[in-house]
Amino acid sequence: MAGSNGCLNKGMKALAITVALIFILVLPLTLLGRDLANVIFSPASVSGILRSRLLESGFVNNIAAESFLSERWFDAMDMGGGELKPMFQYLSSAEREEILTTLMPPEWVDAQLDNVIHSFFTWVESEQPEPRIAVDLVPLKEGLLKGGLRRIIDTLIDSWPSCTTDEIEIMREELMRTGEIPIEVCEPPEPYRSQVLDFAVAELGFLVRGQPDKIPLIDSLDASPAEVTEFKEQFRFLRSVMMWGWFLPASLLGVIMILVICSMRDIGQWWGIPLLVGGLLSIMFIGIVSAGRADLVGDSLADFAPKGTPLYRAFEIALLGFLVAVTRLAFFHASLITAAGLALWLITRQMSKRTKLQIIPEPEPSDVVPTEQISGIPALPPVPPLGSGPDDEEGPPSGIFG
Repeated sequence: MAGSNGCLNKGMKALAITVALIFILVLPLTLLGRDLANVIFSPASVSGILRSRLLESGFVNNIAAESFLSERWFDAMDMGGGELKPMFQYLSSAEREEILTTLMPPEWVDAQLDNVIHSFFTWVESEQPEPRIAVDLVPLKEGLLKGGLRRIIDTLIDSWPSCTTDEIEIMREELMRTGEIPIEVCEPPEPYRSQVLDFAVAELGFLVRGQPDKIPLIDSLDASPAEVTEFKEQFRFLRSVMMWGWFLPASLLGVIMILVICSMRDIGQWWGIPLLVGGLLSIMFIGIVSAGRADLVGDSLADFAPKGTPLYRAFEIALLGFLVAVTRLAFFHASLITAAGLALWLITRQMSKRTKLQIIPEPEPSDVVPTEQISGIPALPPVPPLGSGPDDEEGPPSGIFG
């Protein structure tokens, strides 16, 4: 029976060692997966990373300022041969940036970023077959009609060279003949300047009012309803697996507890050491990912866009931002796990030492040989008890009371 118990204990320890090794191997993957899910599946996290990396860093503003009202911009907007192009050729870089800020205020861009991201996640969680993701133009229209257009036209006119005498005469004659002042690419004196400004603001205001309140970014998909439903289910399943995958290593610790843990010392040995080793392995794994994140992003975008283009740079900056956020969060959690494992092992080890010191062994009975048996000297007689001396054997006391 004792041999059977010994074999059983050895088998349970071997099984516990196997479970501990599995725990150490799966901990880095589940930890990184959970932190990745916390970042990429959270609308607030996605918005925050894109805002800090693309907007607050000035990347989008710099790209927009470089291309806005440039030759390439007019060509892309199919306005290269129109009448508007000569009007913007005298603007300085600072004036272009001022006009761009008026057209697209940073707070509006920030709000639209949040709106687009939250609309996407709302669509994934809903049963709608088509996403309703659009850009809200109402704040822009209100801002332009309440003074934005006037500031833009005023800045534009200030950039023009002063009108010559002949241009002013043509402007005066046209105004008298038609009642409308013509717009020449020159800054006229007053009162013509105010008339040109009012006329341009009125014309552009009419165009602004005719624009829709929302511009859909995605309103239809080239996919069947069944494919859309399958995509949503896969999205939710992947999120659930990544979010709750940490239950696997937690359950493995429970298995170890059932198999071999019987005391506090066992907890430090069978939980503390796997946590310590698994945490250190996670830190090493996170370090490898952090060191190679540039190559990882480059490989991911190799077939997406030509390297060096604004689109490539935008996605590169965004993906690097996501990787930095994930690795920082995972490193923090891995450090906590490592510290917890080390503390658990040290505390239980110290408690075990104190317990051993407090246990004082009882002296074992020994067969002490009497002294007379060793030296031959007789032992001293025992001391008689009180009241058993020679005086007690005499008769009644004598004396005055005798």
